[in-house]
Amino acid sequence: MFLTFVNLSHECAQTPAQQSAVPQIDEKVRALTEALKDSDASVRYSAAEALVAIGPDAKAAVPALAEALRDSDAGVRGAAATALGAVGPDAKAAVPALVEALQDSAASVRWSAAGALGAVGPDAKAAVPALVTALNGSPRHVRKAAEGALSAIGPDAVPALVETLEDSNPVVRRAAADALRAMGPDAVAAVPALADTLTDTATGVRGAAAAALGAVGPDAKAAVPALAETLKDSDASVRWSAAGALRAMGPDAGAAVPALGNALRDSDAGVRGAAAGALGAVGPDAVPALVGALEDPDASVRWSAAGALRAMGPDAGAAVPALGNALRDSDAGVREAAAAALRAIGPDAVPVLVEALKDSDAAVRWSATDALGAIGPDAVPVLLEALKDSDAGVRGSAAGALGVIGPDAQAAVPALMEALNDSDGSVGRAAAEALDAIGP
Repeated sequence: MFLTFVNLSHECAQTPAQQSAVPQIDEKVRALTEALKDSDASVRYSAAEALVAIGPDAKAAVPALAEALRDSDAGVRGAAATALGAVGPDAKAAVPALVEALQDSAASVRWSAAGALGAVGPDAKAAVPALVTALNGSPRHVRKAAEGALSAIGPDAVPALVETLEDSNPVVRRAAADALRAMGPDAVAAVPALADTLTDTATGVRGAAAAALGAVGPDAKAAVPALAETLKDSDASVRWSAAGALRAMGPDAGAAVPALGNALRDSDAGVRGAAAGALGAVGPDAVPALVGALEDPDASVRWSAAGALRAMGPDAGAAVPALGNALRDSDAGVREAAAAALRAIGPDAVPVLVEALKDSDAAVRWSATDALGAIGPDAVPVLLEALKDSDAGVRGSAAGALGVIGPDAQAAVPALMEALNDSDGSVGRAAAEALDAIGP
């Protein structure tokens, strides 16, 4: 009785147009199913393509489409596989036929069959052995489709993929690692095997294993020691992947801080930057190493270090002096990143920002003013001084910062009223906007 009630409720909830469309679709599917048996291959192909467009509503055609996977015409076979994929999980009855299609003589059909099995998802677990076989000796597009299908099947595919990590062919091992990476946290059972694979003889396999561990995330923390060791890999791309994986683990990668600190001195700038990002994700224990990275010869590394400290917020308070120095960096991007970090740290950064307001470089004073505005009421007295700066850009920035503080900057109203008459029109406009933001 309950099921009948639900069905009736659903039907009543449909609009008249939707209710009339259902029989029309059913009739169309029936007609196209019949057309799959036509003597003309072009008609059969067109019927399968039309069923692709119908998608999940073509589930009544699944038996006929499964039969069409044995059609004499490769185009029809491929279109039938694609149509089954368009049906999705409701095409699970066709899994055996799709498994058979993975051995088709035409690569295009094998590709479509693998894609369809991926669309079926976890209910296609019976196809795992055949999909693993498809990783070996197949054209790249077929191999990638098989990888995708295995990742879509999920945890049921993990044991077979773990075994495949030991295949004699590095291309197959790489494909297995890539499939596990695409699975993300669902590949947690593969963590021990992936950690072992970090010492694979093939560079691409090692990098793929590191990336897969990163995709698993914090649940892969057992691999932290192995990833820390991989930061010494002979290949920069592998070291970069290892740092990225440690970043994905966040605070659980704390044991890797010494190794990441060493990686900040890597010969490759990309690795140094990735190490800085990983240290930022680890948390306060990484502050000393990041302070050192603010002096790296490569601007991108200094920028990454400042960004990592910004992500820590108030926990990066010990870095305030070094970030104050970074406001004078020769690279504008680094100066902006340092200012952002000081903003995130908050009131503890006010003293160093006050000093920065005395810098001879207007760009440094501007960055300091901008940071002070985000800190809030504690910065009002300092910003009042900045309204007297010799540089119009700094004065305008100070006015804008007071506007950001808003009503809590009431004490600045007299100075802002005076700034309305500044010799530089942009400062006057900024003062007017600030007064409006502060309110009466």
